[in-house]
Amino acid sequence: MAHIQFDKNSWIIDGQRVFLKSGAIHYFRLPRAEWGELLDKVKKAGCNCVETYIPWNWHEEIEGIWDFSNDKDLEAFLQMCADRNLYVIVRPGPYICAEWDFGGLPWWLSAKENMKYRCFHQPFLHYVDLYFDELVPRILPYLITNSGTVIMVQVENEFQALGKPDKKYMEYLRDGLITRGINVPLVTCYGGVKGAVEFRNFWSHADEHAKTLDERFEDQPKGVLEFWVGWFEQWGGAKANQKTAPLLEKALYELLREGFTTINYYMFFGGTNFDHWGGRTIGEHTFMVTSYDYDAPLTEYLQETAKYKVIKRVHSFIDWVELILTNPAATEDCLKLPEGLSGKTIQSKAGSITFLTNLTDERTIQNLTSEDGQYPLHVTIEPNGILPIVKNIKVGKLAGRTVKMIAFTGYSTGFADNSGVVYHETGQQSSLVLQVKDVDELSISCQYPQRFEKLSNGELSFTLFHSSKPQVITLKDRKNERFEIIVNDKKTVEQAGETPHSKTEKQLSLPLSEWYRASRISDSSTCKESDHPLDFSSFGQWSGYLSYTAQFEVPENCVKTIIVPRIEDPARVFVNDEYAGFINELGASEIEIPLQKGQNTIRFLVQNMGRYNFTQGLGEPKGISKAPCLDGEVVDLLDGWKVEGIGKNHSLRNIPTIEGRISFLKEFINDSGYDMAVIVGEGLQRLRLNSGEPIMLLTNETAWNRFDAPFGTADVSELLQDGLNQLEMDVQGLKGIAKLKLYLYKKSSQIKPWKTESAAVLAVPKDWRKFEDLAVSNKVEPCWYKTTFTWNLPYENDVKVKILLDGLSKGTFWVNGFCLGRYWQIGPQEEYKIPVSLLKQENELIIFDEEGSSPLNVTIVAF
Repeated sequence: MAHIQFDKNSWIIDGQRVFLKSGAIHYFRLPRAEWGELLDKVKKAGCNCVETYIPWNWHEEIEGIWDFSNDKDLEAFLQMCADRNLYVIVRPGPYICAEWDFGGLPWWLSAKENMKYRCFHQPFLHYVDLYFDELVPRILPYLITNSGTVIMVQVENEFQALGKPDKKYMEYLRDGLITRGINVPLVTCYGGVKGAVEFRNFWSHADEHAKTLDERFEDQPKGVLEFWVGWFEQWGGAKANQKTAPLLEKALYELLREGFTTINYYMFFGGTNFDHWGGRTIGEHTFMVTSYDYDAPLTEYLQETAKYKVIKRVHSFIDWVELILTNPAATEDCLKLPEGLSGKTIQSKAGSITFLTNLTDERTIQNLTSEDGQYPLHVTIEPNGILPIVKNIKVGKLAGRTVKMIAFTGYSTGFADNSGVVYHETGQQSSLVLQVKDVDELSISCQYPQRFEKLSNGELSFTLFHSSKPQVITLKDRKNERFEIIVNDKKTVEQAGETPHSKTEKQLSLPLSEWYRASRISDSSTCKESDHPLDFSSFGQWSGYLSYTAQFEVPENCVKTIIVPRIEDPARVFVNDEYAGFINELGASEIEIPLQKGQNTIRFLVQNMGRYNFTQGLGEPKGISKAPCLDGEVVDLLDGWKVEGIGKNHSLRNIPTIEGRISFLKEFINDSGYDMAVIVGEGLQRLRLNSGEPIMLLTNETAWNRFDAPFGTADVSELLQDGLNQLEMDVQGLKGIAKLKLYLYKKSSQIKPWKTESAAVLAVPKDWRKFEDLAVSNKVEPCWYKTTFTWNLPYENDVKVKILLDGLSKGTFWVNGFCLGRYWQIGPQEEYKIPVSLLKQENELIIFDEEGSSPLNVTIVAF
């Protein structure tokens, strides 16, 4: 028998049906020193499996140099999972998304001419083969077929979402894994390939996803490989805490109701985007914050949340009814229910579960009757909640007589060894019916407010009241063999097994020593000169900062509009060593700068904020990649559109109803001799200029938004005319567009040459001076800060450390030489993790701040 098999109902491991309860954790988003604590807490929550991506670019930062040591020791991680009897689902890519820089692809691929990604492109596949050659042998010893615990390996990642079908590419990856020895089931998610089991990724509407799987497949179990229990956050965005614990509980019961027998919580623990590993997703500047907390069941600091408690409770229920869920004989809808309720029953030889759903926005209390009319069932369901009514399941034995639960209308963490816990919301009631042969021979201890009666058929009907004071109902035979029912409320169940914190609740601020300041920013030894600024890959640098400098002359004092024709990261602009402004519009941008008669020096300081990890825009040139122009013009294209060029003016912000393919037109005049033009915004694939199609430089198109108006950048220089120009857009089906800008300039006005240099490099010597000795200045000037702090607390798993960078602007910071990530004080992230494993008795904190803001309000807190 194969170690792992499957049928339409569930996975079968070593001959046993298994409900896979998996936690997504990324070994690359926390130090190795924390792996053990994390895995122990995953297991404590009732998970029997973990899932992890493998980021190619993390293990091959430099082409041809592989690193699987220390925090990157994948094999050690897999062994730690095996030591805890945790199954593992491995997702090696080569593309992984994961809100990780470049979706896990190495940055140096984008420096190779004409490289294409995620398709059957031989140059790309050449490097994929080298990656698989290095990686797969490291996984093989840990396959379940080799006495390990790796039970599945994923092929690519959400490939159908890319919107560019390539069957040959997916088959190449599949075959590459198999020929290298992967002999456990292959899986996909939104990207099926023959021979692999297809999963779905979602948070809600489990019924629709179950229907999709049923329509497409008949011989595989239902699984959700990314059950999105939280979400990522972006700089300047809102806090992503919209998926609450009650919503999670409802969504879990929806999965059970619809027959899903594999659940992978994405994320169970999110972790941290240390250094510059955070990526960029759909949109103009959707850059990932340093924290990848994900509002997950375990926080970035490995602390349990309300979601963790929900999962732990529901997992106990799943374990109890696993045989029903993993081997159902039939599933049917409940037809006779009061208005406002719906139901679905899963039946099996081991018993059945009816999932009742409250379709209303208020708590419903109903008195239903059993199918045979023998007993009433008191039902209480929270607003829009789901109640699993367990029926006809064996729960124990008394003197050889089976104790059978005929029906129960509350919640339970299960029964074992003649004991079980039942619970409901505080103050609510439930009904429990038990069947025991020769019930009159039993003594029953059932104190108020719990009540029971013997039915005419010999069954016992209990009315249970759930309060914060646990009560025990005991059935005892003549030999004093006992069967116990512990009646609780939900809060009490969640608190059971919790250990008091050994630490104090008070936070402890760690004193910082005196501050030092340094002003050397660029590394002149890295300087490269060219006709245009070099993007990060062309320059040969993965991430961090680049400085772009050029000199030019003007005949008089003036203010000019500088056009930046291609920019993919925010930039600080300095003119003649004075701060001129901040660029935050991407694709292309502009800034007005004051110039002095004669020679001027302009400098752009750019931090790589992360490469796209999703959409067809993979591999964008980071930083600035085209020469800025000394003068130009920006035209906002949102207003002044007309249906077929006649009638009222309309705005793209609020598009009128358009039936069919009707022209939506706008005109503009080019009377300044501009010969270069770039358009940035939404819906560029729908746009025509003077009847010609623009050349797309970047598109955020995916399979999901291809009929909308995805963000992008396009070159329309070849379509631009002197005088009158006409834009036409197909707006059918669109409600509005938020941005559409035209950048006009002259090729002859490009500034050149340019010097590109590495900037904000920790290893470059600094001219440190005591901060207190420096005069207070409001001048915006990038600079370094340094201080030290002492750590005398003993290493404990429950002691965590964070830093608050109040008063600073934007930049990067290090502790003991380890880059803890980017910071940007525009929210939503306000606190940053310092792993305790980094600390020693005396510690050094170094900060690079783009504006040179004061560090005096920076605090480090142990909690």
